[in-house]
Amino acid sequence: MEGVSTALTTAFTSIATSITGVIGDILPIALPVVGAGIVIGVGIGIFKKVAKPTSN
Repeated sequence: MEGVSTALTTAFTSIATSITGVIGDILPIALPVVGAGIVIGVGIGIFKKVAKPTSN
């Protein structure tokens, strides 16, 4: 049973290291894209409030 436990621990450690590496590679690309999406969404919301026609 000790061998199975060691094998699983090694496998999960390897997977975690790989995932951490991928996240580290993707994060510098994803943050500006997500940030731009948020800025555009807020900008559209502000524009809609400012450009809303007034009713008489």
